[in-house]
Amino acid sequence: MDSLKVVFVDDDLEFGKLIGMSLTALGYKVHFQTSLAGMEEIIRQFSPSIIVLDVEIGDGNGIEKAKELIALFPSIPILFVSSHTDIDFITEGIAAGGVNYLKKPIEIKELDAYIKRFANREHTQQDIRIGNYLFYTETSLLLYGGASLGKLTPLEKNGLILLWKNKNNPVSTELLSREIWGREYTPDLDPSVHNLISKLRKFLNKDTQVRIDTIKGGGYQLTVL
Repeated sequence: MDSLKVVFVDDDLEFGKLIGMSLTALGYKVHFQTSLAGMEEIIRQFSPSIIVLDVEIGDGNGIEKAKELIALFPSIPILFVSSHTDIDFITEGIAAGGVNYLKKPIEIKELDAYIKRFANREHTQQDIRIGNYLFYTETSLLLYGGASLGKLTPLEKNGLILLWKNKNNPVSTELLSREIWGREYTPDLDPSVHNLISKLRKFLNKDTQVRIDTIKGGGYQLTVL
């Protein structure tokens, strides 16, 4: 079994190093950082099984950040840690979507047990980068240059993924029919196919290096220059 991956965020450098080394010694792969900056990119690259997050990170609010992360990465559990013992903090953290709230000082055996209990062992990020676009397959959210273009419908999502898997190669109308609609192609599907491609083209009309070409003889190709 692959090692569980942990993103650990705490502004106490020495404490963070100690926890990081302890978790590494237990077999975890750990990314530790002392600020909330760049967490989205770290999560996309590192693909953690769980996030261990302090409630207060310098001037930042870990609970508010957790809400943003949960919206983007709903399958990755967040475990809060904090020296705050006020019930309001605990309630707010759990209400934000945290799976639990551990009070400092933390015993490494306790943290190990909670990570093993809550970590998503099946989480695999499959975010798709298409030119300057980024598509989150978990949430169906499409971004361009970091700005949201909206969520794709299930048909749009499946169509985009199919074209992306075959990027710079033709995808026949017959294959689209089987993979997207689950049936063999017949002419009555033409309006649905054309409508799907039209919507995807509108989503992808901002990057001149990305386009969906119509293939002579039937079919489409996602061209990425």
